[in-house]
Amino acid sequence: MKIRIIQTYSLLLILLCYTFATAQMAEKGSTSTDQLFNGHMWQLLTDSQKTTHITGIQEGIKLCLSQIKRDLLIPPELMKSMQESGVFERRRLLFSMQGVSGISNRIDVFYRNADHLSIPIVEAYRHVTLILNFSDPQEVADDLARLKLRYKNKRAIMH
Repeated sequence: MKIRIIQTYSLLLILLCYTFATAQMAEKGSTSTDQLFNGHMWQLLTDSQKTTHITGIQEGIKLCLSQIKRDLLIPPELMKSMQESGVFERRRLLFSMQGVSGISNRIDVFYRNADHLSIPIVEAYRHVTLILNFSDPQEVADDLARLKLRYKNKRAIMH
């Protein structure tokens, strides 16, 4: 009986220590949110690493779009209708005429706000391309509000 009580107290002590350690890591600004690198990580990167990260995001987008195009055998008339309706407009917004350096500079500005640090880099990238492509100001504001709400209470995890 005493052994079970000791085991129970030991387990509670371990859980308490784990909870305290997790809270401390979140306070110090851990580098990922939902298993994605966030603003804390962005601030640790050199300019070269930031360029490489953004290029990786863009290459991933291109690969996905290419794969979707091959996997979806869309009839030509439906494709034409989709293009005319603006369905593919979002794809254009994932890139910017200002290039990688313009996106990197805007992400730097985005993460200067401490409230944005828990937002994953890929989400900051998407948000910044909305700004750089002159999206409707209300759409940009709504997108930022959505991001803040979504990542406000997320616990960051140390890598």
